[in-house]
Amino acid sequence: MIGHTFKSLTITVCLCLLVVTSCSNDIGEIEQQNYATAIGVDYENGEYVIYIQMIGLESIAKSEGGDKSSPKVYVSKTTGKTFIDGFFKAYHTAQERIIWAHVTAILISQSALEQGLENIFDGITRYYEFRPTPWVFGTKDSIEDILTNTGFFQQSSLYTILHNPDSSYEQSSTIMPLKLNQFGREVFEPGRTTALPSLSINKKQWKVNKKKEPKLEIDGAFFLKEEKFKGFFSWEQIKGIRWITPGTERTALLVPKRNKPEFLAVLKKQRFHIQPVKSGDHFQFNLTYQATGIISNRMENNVVNIETMEDYTQETILAEIRDLYRLGLKHNIDFLNLEHQLYRKRNSDWERLKKQNQDTFIRDNSIKDMNASITIEHSGSFKNRKIKIKE
Repeated sequence: MIGHTFKSLTITVCLCLLVVTSCSNDIGEIEQQNYATAIGVDYENGEYVIYIQMIGLESIAKSEGGDKSSPKVYVSKTTGKTFIDGFFKAYHTAQERIIWAHVTAILISQSALEQGLENIFDGITRYYEFRPTPWVFGTKDSIEDILTNTGFFQQSSLYTILHNPDSSYEQSSTIMPLKLNQFGREVFEPGRTTALPSLSINKKQWKVNKKKEPKLEIDGAFFLKEEKFKGFFSWEQIKGIRWITPGTERTALLVPKRNKPEFLAVLKKQRFHIQPVKSGDHFQFNLTYQATGIISNRMENNVVNIETMEDYTQETILAEIRDLYRLGLKHNIDFLNLEHQLYRKRNSDWERLKKQNQDTFIRDNSIKDMNASITIEHSGSFKNRKIKIKE
């Protein structure tokens, strides 16, 4: 009996020692490994240029603990004839094992987008450590400058739009941020035009102690259709895209026009619907927009009737959508994704038109009808009840 008890106790002690040893080894490995947080891809002189961002764990701890010292950001730069060739060269000077499971952002230059996504996308998605959820951006700026840009109050790059764009998008929706899995679904989808947010560095807006401090911003978008690069457009050129994007959370609009606005409307809970309508051998499209909003600020007192405010808001939104459509006609880009709606809703007709080698599904008369319905719910402090302003 005593021998049996002693044997059981010995086994228990050995198991505890194994657990303790295992834990201590794990802790040591965590401290010794390198954690990649972002990847950048450029294309120069016939070669891919690969950037890898690493942010030390101590930088994150200092940021959360209120330490004001500058966070350490390591950026590797390698080149190769293929994406994977350049990627693997980073291991030559890695010092310790690089962990890829914590990559939360991928940055692609315009020249790399023009070269094509197949090589890049195949290389990233094949390796098992990469998660399918990093944010994906295009850029015309220096990738190295973007990867080393920091957040406010000396916080690391992890606290910027590069790694966390959705929080600012919820507050003010411009170009909807894309994750890798969503980007992959869209860019390989037949008839689909994808808007890839463009990340740049704003060197003018912010100052700290009267000294300019560059900060990241989304300044426009790159457009691709079925993997092919279609062009870059600034936010001012394509601001109507926010009304046709299902993910738009909250966005502000000067009504009726920027040079002489009457009031500022903030729109939310929007819906945009496209319905193909057959017209002879081709198709036209009916567009319907719905949203609720508030009057955030009034510059003039000329418009005092709530129904007139709603009408003005509707007209301004439709004008921006119409401008976006005309820009697409000029550059042969289907910003509104009319073709994709035909592919989804009238697939047999879409296939028939494709077999006829039709190059474009957008024409001067592709839009048959456009309607908008806006409901102004409240104004300023009157948030809990619809305003009723009498003339």
